Amino acid sequence: MKIIAVFGEASNQRALAHRLHRTSPLAHVARIQLRPKGKRRVVRSLVSLTLARALRSAWTRMLRHYDVAYPGWPEVSQSVHSSANDDELVELVARERPELVLVSGTDLLTKRTLERFGTRVLNLHTGISPYIRGGPNCTNWALALGEFDLIGNTIMWIDPGIDSGAIVTTERTPLTGRETLLELHIKVMDHAHDLYCRALGALVAGRTLPSVQQADIGKGRLFLTREWKSTAMLRAVLNHRFRYGPFASREAIRLVPLD
Repeated sequence: MKIIAVFGEASNQRALAHRLHRTSPLAHVARIQLRPKGKRRVVRSLVSLTLARALRSAWTRMLRHYDVAYPGWPEVSQSVHSSANDDELVELVARERPELVLVSGTDLLTKRTLERFGTRVLNLHTGISPYIRGGPNCTNWALALGEFDLIGNTIMWIDPGIDSGAIVTTERTPLTGRETLLELHIKVMDHAHDLYCRALGALVAGRTLPSVQQADIGKGRLFLTREWKSTAMLRAVLNHRFRYGPFASREAIRLVPLD
């Protein structure tokens, strides 16, 4: 099966590329180097700065963990683009005619891009759709909500929405309830990579993957980066410190098994 990966540049994406390449060889990796957006000047309190630093530290230490384990990309054909909707990338995919495109850690693909790709596109969301979608980090949103049973991952057929495509599989991340913030983020990311590899492996083996519309599961919630403010950060930090675990669900949720 000819596969092209379209991934962000972070070290966790490099790790994912290596694992997927071992599952089924990648024909090409398109690396997306997003241009930094102009920063809006925001006056933050000392409390919000402290909270943001604690959460950001866990994330950056996780990235260092993958930097050490995967210092480079797999040795396959590569290209670098400023957006997943870059014309050169779209033309590359159209020219190579892969049977599958794998996406992770990029900007939002437009409807026009997906139509021009002309093939199936699989996406990874590090959250359980439709219950927690969006950003900047759905694990932290689950902590802020105090809904620890919603810490997990989703593999979906991509559409132009935000983490809204038809679901292939969803799983909770196996956790003990005693993880530090760093350990939690590493476990979620490792589980995400494992789930993506299992989904790809099943597809390559010729199995028909599930395709469950999210509307058939429930309405869910969409969280936006601009909503991630000091109140949410405070809840996330305090919930992790004082309430984290056990993982009994507060309400019935529907997961989509791969097997």
